[in-house]
Amino acid sequence: MSEKNLEHAQALLASGVIDMHFDLGMDLYDQRRRSDVLQRDHLAKMRAGNMRLVASAIYIEDKYLPEMALRAGLGQVARMIEETARCPDFMICKSHQDLQTAQQTNKIGLFITMEGVEPLGSDLNLLTVFYALGLRSLGLTHARRNTAGEGGVFAASGSSPQGLTQFGRAVVEKCEELGIIVDLAHLNPAGVADVLAMCKRPVIISHTNARRFYDIERNNSDADFRAVAACGGVIGVNAVLVSPEKAKTTLDHFVDHIAHIANVAGIEAVGLGFDFFEFIWQREPAEVKAAMANSLAPLHFIPDLTHHGHTLNLVRKLIERGFSDAAIEKILIGNWQRILKMNG
Repeated sequence: MSEKNLEHAQALLASGVIDMHFDLGMDLYDQRRRSDVLQRDHLAKMRAGNMRLVASAIYIEDKYLPEMALRAGLGQVARMIEETARCPDFMICKSHQDLQTAQQTNKIGLFITMEGVEPLGSDLNLLTVFYALGLRSLGLTHARRNTAGEGGVFAASGSSPQGLTQFGRAVVEKCEELGIIVDLAHLNPAGVADVLAMCKRPVIISHTNARRFYDIERNNSDADFRAVAACGGVIGVNAVLVSPEKAKTTLDHFVDHIAHIANVAGIEAVGLGFDFFEFIWQREPAEVKAAMANSLAPLHFIPDLTHHGHTLNLVRKLIERGFSDAAIEKILIGNWQRILKMNG
């Protein structure tokens, strides 16, 4: 790419980026015996990618289930609070106004989300507690079953035909009452249909890919994309489940997903939910990697899109593929900003 086009990409990146899914809570909790993890491990990459807001997920690993789920969930929030207090480059954002403050003061916002309701068990009152601590978006499940519903399988078929449980429906209703954004990521198709039928506010899919290119039920269908767009929601495109084939897990193919979702649902419905976790994957022991490969699906990482510092590579590719400046700004930050503003 020419120097002129590089400058063009840098100018577009200057508007900032929102990533609606990052396993930061799990990372900080796993490394709770270290201090200044945000500053040492993440700050430089996020600054290089001009991140304005990073959705920082509470995710409970199997080893903490069931007895330790609440403790681990609260521990992850505690680590986010502690780490942001130690690093003035970050602040926790609970509202659109907080995001504006972060931008005005050159801070990186952390937006607390939950990936699976395991920390709640079956106690709806705990959702109010997590809201008070800053939770502002909630995905009902990960890959496994929990008290809210079932996760979509990492295969073309085989997910449970059961929709949301009674508790899952109560969680959705309480989220809408409190102003917590409901996230369809990982939910099985029957659960997705249930949420779409009952929600009165816009819903999102924080991180997913198109089944057209990677046909597993953990990803989402064109019908899902249209339904999310129809209710005013946004779909975050995931940098991991781009293709079952390593050779096709490329930045170009990642942009294929963006282009497809934009074509199906409209450019107003496309955002980013990178799900960068190669750094977590690399430190896992061989037996854990093997177990994940057996229970989930082939995981391949895009060589030039593995962390937030690589975001400029994506912007350059979007320019190369013919996306307009206005479309790129919406993908990078504008569409997620609209959702946050709508949610207060």
